[in-house]
Amino acid sequence: MSVPTRDQSGRGLRLIADLSLRFLLISAAIYVLLRILNAISLVTITVVVALLVSALLQPAVAWLVGRGVPRPVAAIGVFVVGVVAIGLAVWFAVSQVANNATLIGNQLLNALTSIQDWLVHGPLHLSAKQVDQLGSNLQQTLANNQGTIVSGVFATAGSALSVISGGVLCLFAICFMLLDDGQIWRWVVSLAPDREEPRVAHAGQVAWRTLSAYMRGCVILAFINSLTMVIVMLVAGMPLVIPLGVLLFLGSLIPLVGMVVAGIVVVLVALVTKSVAVAIVMAVALVLTVQLEGNMLNPYILGKAVSIHPLAILLAVTGGTILGGVFGAFIAVPLVAVLNNVRTTVRLDAAAADG
Repeated sequence: MSVPTRDQSGRGLRLIADLSLRFLLISAAIYVLLRILNAISLVTITVVVALLVSALLQPAVAWLVGRGVPRPVAAIGVFVVGVVAIGLAVWFAVSQVANNATLIGNQLLNALTSIQDWLVHGPLHLSAKQVDQLGSNLQQTLANNQGTIVSGVFATAGSALSVISGGVLCLFAICFMLLDDGQIWRWVVSLAPDREEPRVAHAGQVAWRTLSAYMRGCVILAFINSLTMVIVMLVAGMPLVIPLGVLLFLGSLIPLVGMVVAGIVVVLVALVTKSVAVAIVMAVALVLTVQLEGNMLNPYILGKAVSIHPLAILLAVTGGTILGGVFGAFIAVPLVAVLNNVRTTVRLDAAAADG
């Protein structure tokens, strides 16, 4: 067994010190960037939403331009149709959830009461005091989270005026992005050193294709998930099918975690309004839907361009939730997908250049 020499140990320490310094510098840069983005959160959220919506609508513009339609006409047409369609969808979702929020809340409270009775009189035989303590802890947790959510909304929005101004700015940004023929990105590429411009341009193309594929696939998969569960709920004779379907659609926009949270609500409503058997059927249907999406539909619709390990999705959504709440959870997965594909592209380009 060989013993490391002093020179070898010194090189090892220098390597560790060099890596540690780089890690600290990168962490400091990310921290400063996040602070800056948080300071201008209204602009940050506006630009991110505009990018996501533009990535969803841009393929339609490209399709029309490829068939001879002038870009201004194609962009404005797609912008109007897309914004109206998204606006109607958002209005429908918000109205369904808002109009049935009280009823869904009452159903959930009844479900919690049924669970408490089962804990006392079921096989666990917990005492009423223990169950009451669990209920109090749950209510306290919900109250604390509700305060955090409300404060976060007001901290981000600031006022109704800022929300309106952000919405108007977002619409203008979407319109300009759809009208743009690549001039904005060419200007960004021009900021890089001359020898790096081809790599930066290629990485940008990969990032945009990844984001477009993700947004398109995410909406399609969310629609398929919610439609599947709506059919199952109709067959089972459950109430509140439309608002629960909307809730499942919105939950499916946040991969893995959102579907689980929305599914728990569906199972609890089935437990209270129907029976334990129906609740079990809903749970099995949700599991099968998630498996169908993950193993069959996800690879086919999204393809390898947005292939992310489930553990990476879970970590990304958790980290995004901690940093940015629901909005952070929503953008975490596409951000990870874009960064992963850009990293792979840059590495392959570097290998090709060295070879």
